Amino acid sequence: MFTNNELNHQENKTFIFVENTLFVSGICTILEHHKLNVRKIDFHQINTSELNESYNICYVKNEEMGIKSQLLKLRDKQIKIIIIKNDIEYSEIVSLMKMGVNGICLTDIDEQCLLQIVRQVQDHHFYLDSRLTTKIIEENIRLVENGNKKKELDYEAMYNLLTKREIEILQLLGQGYSNIQIGSELYISSKTVKNHVSNIIQKLQVSDRLNAVIFALKNNWISLN
Repeated sequence: MFTNNELNHQENKTFIFVENTLFVSGICTILEHHKLNVRKIDFHQINTSELNESYNICYVKNEEMGIKSQLLKLRDKQIKIIIIKNDIEYSEIVSLMKMGVNGICLTDIDEQCLLQIVRQVQDHHFYLDSRLTTKIIEENIRLVENGNKKKELDYEAMYNLLTKREIEILQLLGQGYSNIQIGSELYISSKTVKNHVSNIIQKLQVSDRLNAVIFALKNNWISLN
């Protein structure tokens, strides 16, 4: 995990698009409190060639999130974009991911969650609010099952690759649990959960926890029923 000093001094052109105008100043205040370089900026005043190493907080209307994200990525693919919205549908999540958006979360996040998003995105990982994974997973379940009868889970394949604890955690990931929630459910620390999740991702040869769940669903390893 990066220190605040490291977050500021890495190659960093990060935009945080916020749908709710009331939250723009609050986000600026939180990040400034943690010694990050922050500025509030109007989208129409953006000149990517003149951007400094900072977190640029920008109010963007709900219906303009996609097009403005795309415009920024076309100007400079290295720019990181975090979307903070009141609500978001499955199709829009997929569209934003295809554009290369680096983080998507709902508006009602707390301070620690905001810092986690910033650090994870700066560490070149995609961040998706755990509450939104349900929408992705439900759609993939629909595509996988296509109305067919429920099949028996393929336990043999799972146990050939994952430990019992990793399977338990994978099942909870499928239900949209965060690391903290998983730790509480299984009576282990969130750090231990994080290590297990990293092992799962490595063993399944996927990019992140969301794709680990999708992989497990498609291979009939886990069920959300």
